[in-house]
Amino acid sequence: MPGYILRIEPEQLDLTRFHELVTLGRAHLAAGDWAAASRQLRDALALWRGPALADVADSGITWPELTALRGTRLAVYEDCFQAELALGRDRELIDELEALLEAEPTRERLVAQLMVALYNCGRQPEALARYRRARDLLAHRFGLEPGRNLQRLQHAILSHDPALALKLVGTGPAVPSPAYRAPASRGTAASASTALSPPRRDHPPAPSVPPGPDRSPRPYRESWERVECRRVSVVMVRTRWTTPDGDVPSPGRIDHAVKELTSTLQEQAAHYGGSVRRAFGSVWMIIFGAPRAHEDDPERAVRAALALRRRLVSLGSRPGGDDERLTVQLVVGTGEVVVTYDDSAPEPVEVTGEVLDSCHQWLPQVPSGEVWACDATVEAVGSLCDASRPDGVPGAWRLTTGRPRSAPASAEPAFLERTRELHILRGAYQDAVRRRLPHLVTVVGEPGIGKTRLIGEFTATLRADAPRDDPEYPPPRVLYAAAPAFDAHTPYEPLAGLVRGCAAVRPGAAGAAVLPALAEAVARLLPHAPDADRTVAALAACLGLPTPAASPEGPGGGHEAVTREEVLDAVRSVLEETAAEHPLVVVLDDFHRAADFVRGFVEDLTVRLGPVGLLLVVGARSELLHASPGWGCAKRRSSLITVAPLSATATHALIEAASGRPQDAGDRTALADGNPLFAQEYARTTAVDARHRPVHPPTVRAVAAAQLDTVDSVAKSVLRDAAVVGETLWRSAVGAVSLRESEEVTRVLEYLESRDLLRRVHRSSIPGDIEYAFRYPVTRDVVLAQLPGRVLLERHLRAANWASLLDSVRPDLLALHYDRAIALAEADGAPVEALERQAWEALVAASARAAATGDDDRAVSCLDYALDRCPPGEPERTWLLTHRARMVDSLADGDLRDGGGRRRTDRRLG
Repeated sequence: MPGYILRIEPEQLDLTRFHELVTLGRAHLAAGDWAAASRQLRDALALWRGPALADVADSGITWPELTALRGTRLAVYEDCFQAELALGRDRELIDELEALLEAEPTRERLVAQLMVALYNCGRQPEALARYRRARDLLAHRFGLEPGRNLQRLQHAILSHDPALALKLVGTGPAVPSPAYRAPASRGTAASASTALSPPRRDHPPAPSVPPGPDRSPRPYRESWERVECRRVSVVMVRTRWTTPDGDVPSPGRIDHAVKELTSTLQEQAAHYGGSVRRAFGSVWMIIFGAPRAHEDDPERAVRAALALRRRLVSLGSRPGGDDERLTVQLVVGTGEVVVTYDDSAPEPVEVTGEVLDSCHQWLPQVPSGEVWACDATVEAVGSLCDASRPDGVPGAWRLTTGRPRSAPASAEPAFLERTRELHILRGAYQDAVRRRLPHLVTVVGEPGIGKTRLIGEFTATLRADAPRDDPEYPPPRVLYAAAPAFDAHTPYEPLAGLVRGCAAVRPGAAGAAVLPALAEAVARLLPHAPDADRTVAALAACLGLPTPAASPEGPGGGHEAVTREEVLDAVRSVLEETAAEHPLVVVLDDFHRAADFVRGFVEDLTVRLGPVGLLLVVGARSELLHASPGWGCAKRRSSLITVAPLSATATHALIEAASGRPQDAGDRTALADGNPLFAQEYARTTAVDARHRPVHPPTVRAVAAAQLDTVDSVAKSVLRDAAVVGETLWRSAVGAVSLRESEEVTRVLEYLESRDLLRRVHRSSIPGDIEYAFRYPVTRDVVLAQLPGRVLLERHLRAANWASLLDSVRPDLLALHYDRAIALAEADGAPVEALERQAWEALVAASARAAATGDDDRAVSCLDYALDRCPPGEPERTWLLTHRARMVDSLADGDLRDGGGRRRTDRRLG
């Protein structure tokens, strides 16, 4: 058939040029040259002027080549967006990404890139909404869930992961890897070994820091990690709108009221660190202690309930009119619950427990406007508020907002073994005053170790010992402020406390009294300030007060709002001038709770002040150094004091003096392990557990639970596996129980040691292994209490399997883990005969291995353990007895031949 042939050179085709540009662009992308990659890929996309071959393609016919070409074009768009995200062009890309997603709404890489761009522009809700839309489309069209990478990205956005400051690279969306690596220093995103781009070229490289765990939460929970047991406090709220006739308002008004109340509850709960769950109807539940525990969760719950009562009662007759009234009933409970998670959010999706049932049963009996609480809550909060028993309701207390009950008087414990730290603090103060050079001293330590007591003793001795007539070392002025654990009314805490001290403003004073006091302080301290009103406005903003100078009054007629830099400059100037008048000691306690920008300001404060006699003492938990690894490094006039545990002798003396029972001090000394707070709490405890050890006091358990939640999910998972191994644990055992690689287990255990949760044993009892022990026994007990029984059973069987494979036979470890597994199976109602047989058969096999190595004593010990676990009716028991008797006789014959040189044993080794 006659026709025509069109002959052209390849370079004359747009498609050839397109592929050449794409190849060059992707090469630049792989090399990390984002700008060049963006240029080449944009040039390639510019060659497209509509669909390929649109003027010659047959209508209604799909060509495979055209389908592949369209897929290539979309992939080039994704590569181009990837490069431009790395260049920080998030805002410019959003419209283009949304337009492409209208045509390809289920293309997951485009969805991920749009989510990152929206998140980096401060539009987190829209980023999450885009994820939900993609998930719904995938489920509706294909019955599929989003891919693993997209789900990980959603988790990273929910948790505000710092690695999202890095941009997406590779074939799909990437989020931080759960593997362990060096943590980021303050202000620097963590480096990622997954498909994340390096930092932008105009950013300095991240500093080298000691290895530690990734702070991002683990994107996926294993099935056993989805359920845990926790001690929580809950506030249950019940509301009802009624008319004067007792009728219920219209559904529309009820819907409006429920939405408004939900918003109010969420706002109030956020102040105290709780999470709101809608139980059913007009009943809400606020949870404190899950997913993160705090040592003061009962107090948070009570304070939140009292604040909610004031707030809800003040709503009055809304929303329907003056004739409608709101009934409010609140119950606070504290107890053990089972918490269930899934991968959709960090908050629990289900909470069950008897404490919830009790609160729900009490709700209908609570008079409107009252707050009731259970025994455990009232015992935990102590003197927070007055409480009385309501009639006819056992176990319930009515809480009031009357005068707080005073705490029971107790003698201050002795101040022991802190002479060196006091000398360092006094020397720093004298040097700062004599040389008029500000100095920063950071006092860090674990909870309860005595940081606040040390600082208090230091300031007290300064006042007491300062010579009144010595102009070189006059008595200092001391300003004290602490970062609150919750309900902070201004993000500038604890700096706001310093401003109040300089201006002589008492906490809680009305704004009408505060502003004149601030103006007077500025006039006295900063008489030559160029804009005194502006400085007063900045200090007022630090205190969280709205002022005319700090907020606009209307279009074109108000003052410009003060900036954060102005607030911090005003605080710095006030402190400097106060120190210029008189030697000044500034104490900032609980500083690990301060905001990041406040930390940065305080860390640089002493080097930015003029020549004044000022000592800045920062008290913080060790969390400060883990959150800011470079704290104080390479800073002039900066010192660090780590408060060490007390010696066993000093701890014993504290417990003996507090308890008055010298005979009981030994066990309590070991449990407290040098922690003064723990020593005081154990001294007051008289109850003992099944092992005749003192029961862990609630305060000690709360501190331990809160410490566990300061580490990331991977470290906590390894710590749980370590707790299964025992109070003493080995690296290989933890690896066997957790099914993790040895390198990862080594890094995590070292990290847990740096967090004072574990301590390394000098010589391991298992040759060639690394041995650790729990720093505090309460830590292990709290960890084990969080694990469901079936999880523990599985983990103990893994530990038993590890023990059975040891080169040096350890029948004590083998028996221990089988016994625990059998007890857990019995508690769960499962048959245990097979487990019992497995246990004694493993011990018989261990006996044979010991005998093969010539360790006859240990072989006999294994048989002793096996006989203890072999039921009397078992046919093999007779053989076990006979075999043991022969082995003992063999040992006796050996003793005779060796002249008694060998030791005969008839007991277990252990």
